[in-house]
Amino acid sequence: MTSAPPNTFATIHGYDYKLVQPSCPTGLYGTWSKVTAMKEALKHYEFVVFLDADAIIRRPHLPMEWLFNYWDITPDTLLALALDPDEPQNRDAKGKTLLNTGFMIGQKDRRTQKLFEAWESCPTDVRYPECSKWSQQWSHEQAAFGNYLRYDSSLEGEIKTLSCAEANGYPEMAKLNCTGEFVRHYWIYKDLLPPVVESSITQYFLPRVQGLLQQNFASIVLNISEPMESYFQE
Repeated sequence: MTSAPPNTFATIHGYDYKLVQPSCPTGLYGTWSKVTAMKEALKHYEFVVFLDADAIIRRPHLPMEWLFNYWDITPDTLLALALDPDEPQNRDAKGKTLLNTGFMIGQKDRRTQKLFEAWESCPTDVRYPECSKWSQQWSHEQAAFGNYLRYDSSLEGEIKTLSCAEANGYPEMAKLNCTGEFVRHYWIYKDLLPPVVESSITQYFLPRVQGLLQQNFASIVLNISEPMESYFQE
């Protein structure tokens, strides 16, 4: 089973799909915009599934509801993110592996809004001193979340940790145990992504085109035995 880009996956299962192209936040690295985008979207949707532009759904025949059940996304789960590879550059100040923000599942709840409001305001240093360090420094909003938000006991509700093997990475990262079984995120070798997307589109759209051809065979295929102009009259 090949992978599918988010818009194809949404079409298959009847989900809403939004391609968000926000302006760069003032004084912040561009990826901080995903925090605001998620916060606002969760005011209107029961669940919001966010994927970076270099992330795709691995098994498009499985609906998100199946994954929610598999990952035990409960009414108390405010946010679910996958672990990054367990390497030194991906650890927070306490040595704990960071959660990757390239794929997130958020659930509509007043507590979720509080979490995102705290995350969005992190670089102001008001609630979390020295968080402004991550305004421009890698890994930006991801490091801010890992160093501050997930340790904030005042934020009620569960932050679900998904495995890197299931919801991050791609097959070429097998040595890191991040193969993207359900969600693939091509964070390094992005050049591998276009062929995978092309294969996915071919897999899902060519059978549909073939079906339409068979369905309308009589009106499409012309076996001409009379003057040609008679076949093109309405």
